[in-house]
Amino acid sequence: MLIETKAKDIILTDRKFSLKLRRYLNDNESSISGPVKKLWKESAEIVTVDETRKALETGKITKMWRDAWSKKIREFVRTTITTAWVKSITESGDAVAKKVNQIQVKQFDFDTTMTSVKAWVDSQGGKLIVDLTTAQMGSIQALLQDQIAFQVTSPYVLAQRIRPIVGLTKREAMAVARTIATLTEAGVPPATINSQASTYAKFLHKNRAARIARTELSNSFNFGHLDSLKHAASDGWLPGVPEKNWIAGGADPCEICEENAAAGFIALDATFPSGDEHPTAHPHCECSLGSRIRRT
Repeated sequence: MLIETKAKDIILTDRKFSLKLRRYLNDNESSISGPVKKLWKESAEIVTVDETRKALETGKITKMWRDAWSKKIREFVRTTITTAWVKSITESGDAVAKKVNQIQVKQFDFDTTMTSVKAWVDSQGGKLIVDLTTAQMGSIQALLQDQIAFQVTSPYVLAQRIRPIVGLTKREAMAVARTIATLTEAGVPPATINSQASTYAKFLHKNRAARIARTELSNSFNFGHLDSLKHAASDGWLPGVPEKNWIAGGADPCEICEENAAAGFIALDATFPSGDEHPTAHPHCECSLGSRIRRT
């Protein structure tokens, strides 16, 4: 009597592959964090006393600031970020192709010039431009309103307080504003207040730059992982049905990522409970994608 045996599923990428992502982030974080800090510094230089006077008069961000900042952010995303994304996608896609080739006789090559990669980069670039621009406008407007309410009438003093928070989120900008308010109420001289606020803002900038860098690199790395699998599957390179899973990262994963991980293996085109096709699910998400080939 013949006994049918089911072939074992092939684990293509797991937590060991996640370590490759961690190493990549550590080695390449500065490729984005350095340029984004330069972007914020250059954007802060646009805050002149004359333009700040106009902002004080209207209580709103000036058109000159809005246009100049939007232009700089677009250029940053379309050059620095796009280059970093493609490099990250290539690194991950090639690594997955290497895994595929270990179980195949033929050679599968991942090509970053494919339409799917360009479409993803264009889509993500548009979203990031909007996100960065909206965050910057929101934080400056919030600080402007806060300082006006605090009866700051000197455009010179206000300009000195706006420049350090360019690039921060609204929440971070208001944290700086609270520091300014506390020092003001304590009778600290304006020059000292501005100096201490600037030091605090630099600390926040450093963390935000690292957060943006690691999130964007991780997001593109995981996309490259998934896209490489999709192309390998569509071209018939895999000896079975490919599936993906969400590998929760970090010492204390959030509820969103834990729910995604609990979903187990799902089809490549399916979305996880968070609505994402692959990590990341949120800023500074430390999760990664895993995959297997289910033998039928």
